Amino acid sequence: MQTGSHNTREKTEVEAKFICPDGLGLNDFLAAISTMDLKYTRENPCFQRDVYLDTSDYTLLMSDAALRIRQRGENYVGAYKSCVKQRDTIFERREFEWTLSNEETRRWTEEKKPTIPLIVLEKLHLQGQELRKVLVVETQRYTATIIGNDGFKAELSLDEVIFRGHKGQKTYREIEVELLSGQFEQLKQFTDSLQYQLKLQPAIDSKYKKGMILVGKYGTKISTQYGSE
Repeated sequence: MQTGSHNTREKTEVEAKFICPDGLGLNDFLAAISTMDLKYTRENPCFQRDVYLDTSDYTLLMSDAALRIRQRGENYVGAYKSCVKQRDTIFERREFEWTLSNEETRRWTEEKKPTIPLIVLEKLHLQGQELRKVLVVETQRYTATIIGNDGFKAELSLDEVIFRGHKGQKTYREIEVELLSGQFEQLKQFTDSLQYQLKLQPAIDSKYKKGMILVGKYGTKISTQYGSE
């Protein structure tokens, strides 16, 4: 595992998460938004594939953190997330993100060896344990940017997910609303309105934890390989 210098980007992510019922699509959410004093822009759909890494003792899972390598098109981006606080349906997470170089991408795709920046490694507290793949998450994402007149801006994403892990695969649908600019209370007011109009159930777990609950050997040791994944 290399630990060379990276252009690591750090931010605090603030987002609300809801389970998306079957039968509801992005158009239903945009129809609800159109009843508010907000504008929206529909973005192009995208497909992304996340590989989550952890130790045999689930060091990250048990500390409510996650480490993933995301492929979107030809690009590979690593991310480490740790939960700072949770208020009702809204999560606040600290995120460190880095883009894999061409050589790091080759090592990852051909040798399955991740390259983790030193600043992230120092936060993992691995105590000599090896990282290995524990979950694959494939997501078809439908997104709209929400804009208000008072500086509020958010990204609403409907994610159609396939979790692949030790116990096979499961499908899952989720709504994420990430605050891009504005105040926490503006996000809460917006998501409270969405939740009320569409009778949404909060998603209390991260995607990593949800996937491990559904298809991983949650809380126990698992094999180091998931077939050809």
